[in-house]
Amino acid sequence: MLAADLRRLDNIMIYPQVVDLPLQVDASSWSWSKIQDNNFWIGHEINGTKWLVKGRGSFYALRERAAAYLLQTVGINSQSSSFLILPDNSLPVTEKPDIERYQLAIRYIDEHDGDCVDLDSCPLDKLNDQFDKAREKVSFLKTNPISNIIDWVKVDVMACLCGANEPSGRLFSRDHKMYVIDNEQMFSTKPSNPIVDIDWFEEEYDATINLTLDLCERLSKINKRDIQLFTAIPDGYVVNELWSITKLIEFTVQYAKDFFKQYGC
Repeated sequence: MLAADLRRLDNIMIYPQVVDLPLQVDASSWSWSKIQDNNFWIGHEINGTKWLVKGRGSFYALRERAAAYLLQTVGINSQSSSFLILPDNSLPVTEKPDIERYQLAIRYIDEHDGDCVDLDSCPLDKLNDQFDKAREKVSFLKTNPISNIIDWVKVDVMACLCGANEPSGRLFSRDHKMYVIDNEQMFSTKPSNPIVDIDWFEEEYDATINLTLDLCERLSKINKRDIQLFTAIPDGYVVNELWSITKLIEFTVQYAKDFFKQYGC
């Protein structure tokens, strides 16, 4: 086996789904470091597992985790997370004594950078140029070899369906997979903007409507028990819930049902 292949295997991670993670993680034995550019922290378990802590507080934590759980349920490759209560001796508390103790720990994803093991054959190297030149951009993403890159379109649709203030972000991992990240702006309000007004429909209507209908069909199958799982909160964890996330997810499901009924025939 070539050395490059060995390095590639070392970089490939089996990234867990939300359902595979504990509802809450214990950070009492973690060591900590800081991401200076973003003012975020990384918690390090003894076994090497890393968690990103953004310090946004309990309400954003609930929205981020519920959105990620929902996105993964409809087949979108989102980052995963668990609730966290910051210990008094943790770096976030040491640096910001007034920080809310009830936070979210996002399972860390090693981001793709310039030191790619695939060198000149890296599929991300020419992505922007290929995308700009593509006449049918949605179809281009559907057939692109980068894993899950079609989720770029799907998550923009989901932003409308989930009443987001802004779409979630995108991150490319070292093993060339795309992950949806930064879901905390989901469930800001009820679904309201017409989905067909987003730019992807103007780029390529037929391909985008087919993706949207598939998402709406999947959302239509979500029931109250699913929503309870999405919005579950661990014992002893306090959420400053400014509005009901459960209700907004119910609105999302109903909106999806109505959209599928109207456009899916």
